[in-house]
Amino acid sequence: MAGANITHANLIDAYPGSVSAECDGHGFVLVIYPDEDVRRSGSVNCAACERGRLLGSIGAFTPPRFRDAIDAPHAIAEWAARGQKAQGLYLTGPVGTGKTHAAWAALAAWCLATGTVPDSTVTDDWYGRQGPTVIFTRMTDLLDDLRPGDDGRQRIRDCQGADLLALDDIGAEKASEWTQERLYSIIDQRYVHCRPLIVTSNLPPAALAEQTGKRTASRLAEMCVVVPMTGDDRRMPAA
Repeated sequence: MAGANITHANLIDAYPGSVSAECDGHGFVLVIYPDEDVRRSGSVNCAACERGRLLGSIGAFTPPRFRDAIDAPHAIAEWAARGQKAQGLYLTGPVGTGKTHAAWAALAAWCLATGTVPDSTVTDDWYGRQGPTVIFTRMTDLLDDLRPGDDGRQRIRDCQGADLLALDDIGAEKASEWTQERLYSIIDQRYVHCRPLIVTSNLPPAALAEQTGKRTASRLAEMCVVVPMTGDDRRMPAA
């Protein structure tokens, strides 16, 4: 429902067979069915209001630089439309071709398709620790977070278990056995559990093994849809 383009104007489309469906302005919709099915009539959560709240959450989560819509390859929309069945999305190309912007667009489309509210916070409640639902991080920043210590181990677990993980600019980090092992522990866990992942890199998948290690590169090659990003550097003024 959250991914459907439901507005208050076409709200009745969300309730097949109903004769009327109107939002009360407080997040609930009164749905009326024909007399012979009166037992199904009543108030339910408003799909249009829920979609509006989800769009607001996605907008607040996305940095201002990347909130504008872009003309992204159709393969990104196809990946996002798979929802919970989506696995990896690998955006690769030269500097300035819009990989990071496209990754944010993919994240937004996936959240809409699945109804996932993007939240990077960590909370504790009666049911235990609740980790982030969505994580978007530059690879270099992530490695800084993973330095030895309890916080680093928890950051790994958060990246392993988040509903969606986006790793920006893999290959920009300084390669070492330590960085390769930390990245492998994250990628392998998501690979095993078929959890969705977005990756951007200047390096094509075939050239990633030297940077990330063969085990990580092999898993990314299997789980990811590769989308080449081409064109001139968008940050540079036209000649």
